[in-house]
Amino acid sequence: MQRIGLLAFIVVLFTLSALLYRQATEQPLTPALGTTVPVGTTPTIAEDRAAPFNEVPAPIAQLVQLTPTPTAEPTPTGERIMVWWPDELYPVSGTVADDVLREQFESFRLTYSTYDLEVRRRRANGLGGILPALRAALPVAPGAVPDLTLMRRSDMVTAATEGLIVPVTDWAPSDILNNLLPGVQELGEINDVLYGIPYALNIVHSIYRETVFDTPPLTFDDVLAAEVPYLFPAGAGQGTMVNWVLLLQYRALDGDLLDETGGPVLESGPLTDVLRFYEQGVRAGIFDQGLLGQTQYNTYWDLFAAGEVNFIAVDTATYLGRRAGLQNIGLAPIPTQTGDPITTMDGWMWVLTTQNPDRQRQARAFLSWIMRVSQQSLFTEALGILPSQQRAFRLWEDDTYADFVQTVLGAAHILPGAQYNNSAAVALQASFAEVLAGASATTAADAALNSLAPVSRPASDALLSSAAADWLTAPSNPQASVP
Repeated sequence: MQRIGLLAFIVVLFTLSALLYRQATEQPLTPALGTTVPVGTTPTIAEDRAAPFNEVPAPIAQLVQLTPTPTAEPTPTGERIMVWWPDELYPVSGTVADDVLREQFESFRLTYSTYDLEVRRRRANGLGGILPALRAALPVAPGAVPDLTLMRRSDMVTAATEGLIVPVTDWAPSDILNNLLPGVQELGEINDVLYGIPYALNIVHSIYRETVFDTPPLTFDDVLAAEVPYLFPAGAGQGTMVNWVLLLQYRALDGDLLDETGGPVLESGPLTDVLRFYEQGVRAGIFDQGLLGQTQYNTYWDLFAAGEVNFIAVDTATYLGRRAGLQNIGLAPIPTQTGDPITTMDGWMWVLTTQNPDRQRQARAFLSWIMRVSQQSLFTEALGILPSQQRAFRLWEDDTYADFVQTVLGAAHILPGAQYNNSAAVALQASFAEVLAGASATTAADAALNSLAPVSRPASDALLSSAAADWLTAPSNPQASVP
């Protein structure tokens, strides 16, 4: 018994010695203060190997591992990129465009795994809209505003005036700017300073039934000779005090609405010429007063699709969104006296709202991604809106429409608000309405010119500014709105 007790004492003594030796020569289970441990891993004893005589026996090593170090919880390390996307430009759920856009967001997240992309949908206008939300958040919670958002040009001008967005002349990637369609960059400029990078565009043009017209109706004489009604939204819509077809035809004759001092003016020659076209058209049954009650470009589409009318004005969003199944549709610019093409252009601009250099850098990565030529081409064609970049257009499957648009875009007019929201614009629209009601072009033109006499100008402009403010801040329908 004494020998057994002595042997047991020797075994215990040996075991304790081995344990003390191992603790002195191996790394501890819990890292010392300041030691870095990879997130999501648990420090353990060194890897298993054949145990020499002086190592702790396996049963004792198992007892040591019964109290493991807790696993470190992963912490989010992504750099946030906040983007606001307008509902009006967001595709309907389940459509091809919706799938395309979601895939582009997800591809960015996979490609730039260190960034935490957050895309929030917001209305462009009205309660909770992009512009009102920026106004409310910037003074009290600047961290809640996005890094990037999309805005229409009119909202961009307002936001820049109020200091809500940042100039992007030196921030915007040069390869994107160099690839924009001719004249498109101007859409994002205010007094030659770049505030917005054009993304999606909308223009105005005509469509006609090729079985009715032998050649495209390009001139006033073409329209009058065909004696086919030409239908367009001739009312003064939201954000403008004169309809765009009339304004473009007047501008095509080099007519101005501002004089050298910035005051309202109408020019007798161009005014009388364009009104004479409508006077002749009224006598031929091409135009009537019913046009004045319409302000949306989708108004006459159903009549055209049903074959009840053969010549209408549309915008890009209406045409691309509703043309499926129709045959023999011809494309033409708005008719002018000479037949030279003319249009107006509106669109959605990427604007930068953060002044933080790090967030600007992150936002630039997303902008470069979403503006990649292949991605912009795929999304805009699926949605039915125009891309802003030349190479994106070249990838469109509908090369017929792409070629037509690029021809017309070269003659696009981007007019300041003062050109279509002053008393001259009101007088131009009023003279047009008088002609549709049966007045002669000369009589209507004289009345318009007399209404701009200096004595009446201040009062009319004062009333005008109030009405213009109401119209400019009213919500609109972008899928069919007048640019």
